[in-house]
Amino acid sequence: MKKYYSSVKPFYTRKRLRIGYKLWKAIVRLFFPKVEFVWDCERPTDGEPIIFVSNHTKVYAPAVFLLRYEKKVRPWSNANLLTFKEVGRHIFNHVIQNRKPKILLYPLAVLIMPLIVWAFRSIEPVPVYKQQKRIVETFEKAVETLESGMQQIVFPEKLENPVNKYIFELQHGFTYLGKEYYERTGKILKYYPVYACQSLHKVLIGEPVAYDPAVHMSQQKVSICKYLENAIKELGDSLPEHKISVYE
Repeated sequence: MKKYYSSVKPFYTRKRLRIGYKLWKAIVRLFFPKVEFVWDCERPTDGEPIIFVSNHTKVYAPAVFLLRYEKKVRPWSNANLLTFKEVGRHIFNHVIQNRKPKILLYPLAVLIMPLIVWAFRSIEPVPVYKQQKRIVETFEKAVETLESGMQQIVFPEKLENPVNKYIFELQHGFTYLGKEYYERTGKILKYYPVYACQSLHKVLIGEPVAYDPAVHMSQQKVSICKYLENAIKELGDSLPEHKISVYE
């Protein structure tokens, strides 16, 4: 029996064609500006295990990788956006809670919730769970992605504690993927820093930092994030003066 990737199930038994999503994506690409991807490092070989770690901007960085990157890339995404049960709670509590006029926003949210679930399921992301009991599912899906040879991308900013003018402090959780992947396969994962610049229509990819099995994760999770924060700053500083889009 063949098994196909699923963000919401252990696996699918038949391949999802996603015709509606592919059509929607083709239409959106017609209006999305072209982007230059610049590698400030040696490109990874095909199938090499890597994960991009990018500034989030607003929605530009996720959109540009989904619409303009040369290969299919799997993003990490909030698991609440993948189920009808949780998406409403997420929108009401985190998106429109402090916005007005609620008399218009609440009905609009109800109308678009099915579209949000459809879109995120079509993207087939790595689902990020906040509950400690389910976080193992996040790493299982991420390792499955790596073993398939597909690249993935994470946007781990905290929305607090800016570390420089480009990004907020990075959450540490994603760094454990290196440990999980090494324990299962014996292979070393590389984390590539990414700076997406909307105003210049450029995406810069810098020198990676590799997981080191000889260093305890309590120390390594901090050093990996500090390296990536500094590397993203260096990538941003290497560009001409430009308008900076921060995460909101």
